[in-house]
Amino acid sequence: MSALVDLGTGVSGVLRAFGIEPASRRAARRAQLAEALDGADDRRYWLALAVCRNRLPVWREVVEFRRDVTAHGLSRAWRRHRGVAFPGRRAQVVTGVPLVDVHHTALSGLGTGVQRVVRAVAMYLSGHDAVLIGWGTSGERIVELAADRFLARRKTVRGRAIIPWNCPYLLAEVVTDVRRAARIGALTRASTARTIAIGHDAIPLTTAETTGFGMPGAFSRHLAAFSHMDEILTVSRASAREYEGWAAMLPAAGLEPPRIRTVMLAETASEATNRGRDGAARVLEEFGSGVDVPLVLCVGSHEPRKNHDAVLVAAELLWREGIRFSLLFVGGNGWRSDDFMRRCARLRREGYPVASVRGMSDDVLWALYREARFTVFPSLNEGFGLPVAESLHSGTPVVTSRFGSMAEIAEKGGCLLVDPRSEVEIADCMRRLLTDDAELAALRAAARDREERSWDAYSREVADILLA
Repeated sequence: MSALVDLGTGVSGVLRAFGIEPASRRAARRAQLAEALDGADDRRYWLALAVCRNRLPVWREVVEFRRDVTAHGLSRAWRRHRGVAFPGRRAQVVTGVPLVDVHHTALSGLGTGVQRVVRAVAMYLSGHDAVLIGWGTSGERIVELAADRFLARRKTVRGRAIIPWNCPYLLAEVVTDVRRAARIGALTRASTARTIAIGHDAIPLTTAETTGFGMPGAFSRHLAAFSHMDEILTVSRASAREYEGWAAMLPAAGLEPPRIRTVMLAETASEATNRGRDGAARVLEEFGSGVDVPLVLCVGSHEPRKNHDAVLVAAELLWREGIRFSLLFVGGNGWRSDDFMRRCARLRREGYPVASVRGMSDDVLWALYREARFTVFPSLNEGFGLPVAESLHSGTPVVTSRFGSMAEIAEKGGCLLVDPRSEVEIADCMRRLLTDDAELAALRAAARDREERSWDAYSREVADILLA
């Protein structure tokens, strides 16, 4: 049963949200609302318009509604704006417990770093009376989600439509949909409760050349939705520096920037198990990796930022030296990866032991982490870099980048740091771990001795800030 307090629908719900007991007659209720809006700030107009249209407005519509009410009176403005009302059952005005926006993750079967963070935080908060929400198919209405539906990762988002009023709000994911981003921006601007976002990264701004086409423009809409938040909780110090640079520009537009605070992401693996060995053995058998050949693992989606082309070049240098090892890429979705796929195919044709697989279960992935001699993750930019933390949690050393969030994770040991833009340097570090058993053993010991931060600890800190 939802912990949200239902204030009702229509004008009655608006009046109760304003602390006014609705009159019994419709005309009297409308007069009460007109009085409540007289001289009010735009927050009240936002709620009135959301009820009038039966959907959440963008801020431009709120301003237009307020101007119509001011110029022509509530009745005329109400009739004019209600003409484009969302059809169907009226949404209920609610208040009370925090809302956690997980729309894209609820629809997605992806297991990227962002989705892993969202699922961990959402399930922790739903167990502490928060309500998970998504958006209807139009991207204009909020719907309440059941936790079991969210866990099922279904391809539809269904539930009762709600209009939140002063509910604490957490945006846990990245929003690239223009309609949804604009309405989130208006929602956070209208709320007097705490509004917080998790800042995963600002890569489409800082390294836009590595992202998918159209992503930088879509991400600017995401940042616009952040502009009226109270706080942005970044997952690393590197991500905080990116958001601080963006926030420093907002006063030029007369906006008070949100507080930027780092809440370091978990470094343990919430989904790690001891299962999956049989699946990992099958992958390695299909791959052709023998038990006497060291496995080098590279985890991440195939996209320019992950720098997989450089890993292939470094590996080819070592194979030509006669160093024996197999290289396995494990990645999900990707884009702009044609060069990588062509190079990978050429190396296989030439007899080198390299493969790329996707669609793997978490159990098999964790087994592969443990099977690997080391992993390599020389990304050009990361908000955090979960594959680095996951590999170290499995006791497996990592070759990773010497800057940004990856260097932050490496501070506790278990890594060799490289310039990711130097294939020769990547090859040098891979050579060391393939040929120097003593150095490998020292790094394994350092990985095992790391003090790690749990997902519960991370989620609890996010919850404490949201509810403060």
